[in-house]
Amino acid sequence: MQTRRINMVCLLVALISFVLIAGSLQSQTIFEQKKNVKTFSYNFKTGKLKRDTTSPSNVTGKVQKINIGGLFIAPNIGVSFPFGKSADYSNTGFTYGAKFELAYSRLYPFVFGFVYENQSNKGNAEFTTVNFLTQFDTKINYYGGSVDLILNKFVKSDFTIPLLSAEIKFAKVSREVNPISQLPEGVPTEESLLTYSAGLGFTIYVLDLSGKYTFAKDYSNLTFQMRIHLPIVKF
Repeated sequence: MQTRRINMVCLLVALISFVLIAGSLQSQTIFEQKKNVKTFSYNFKTGKLKRDTTSPSNVTGKVQKINIGGLFIAPNIGVSFPFGKSADYSNTGFTYGAKFELAYSRLYPFVFGFVYENQSNKGNAEFTTVNFLTQFDTKINYYGGSVDLILNKFVKSDFTIPLLSAEIKFAKVSREVNPISQLPEGVPTEESLLTYSAGLGFTIYVLDLSGKYTFAKDYSNLTFQMRIHLPIVKF
């Protein structure tokens, strides 16, 4: 079971890495093509083509800076791989939730947000069989803040926007156990703790694909998510 989980994680990490590299190479190629484009104008008096040497960098003028932004909601779904002690008795689970984001040009390249996530993992067959359990479900609710660092300020890309993310969340853990009398000693049914997450992802238009690792003591996990950004208020 553990070997299969590690293989799945490696496959997902390799897939995300491939997409990131492919997007970066494609963007670099298009950027180089744009840089090498030459424009010409036709001179009616001489009947010859003349290369246009005017470039945007030579054009002078006043540019007015406009500060724009908005509030967004980003619902997400994903899959979570448990690590640490919880990996001994929990299977791979699913997550869903939403993030409320504040995007503002003056804050660029940072985007701040409030995060809610729900994670659910069922007990693995070995643990439930050994302890004569018919149900062992672990549910975790996360509440907290996040900040995303948009990397296109440092990495040139036309189609994808790579980003780094960090989160600090309060986690409320609860378990549904049946029969409760068979629960092994030292396995709590309820627990609360502070967690920290770090992740890497990229945006394609309004869609995000990302992976993050959450440091949560016995409930640490690696999560791969997909989310979509929807505007609430623009200003």
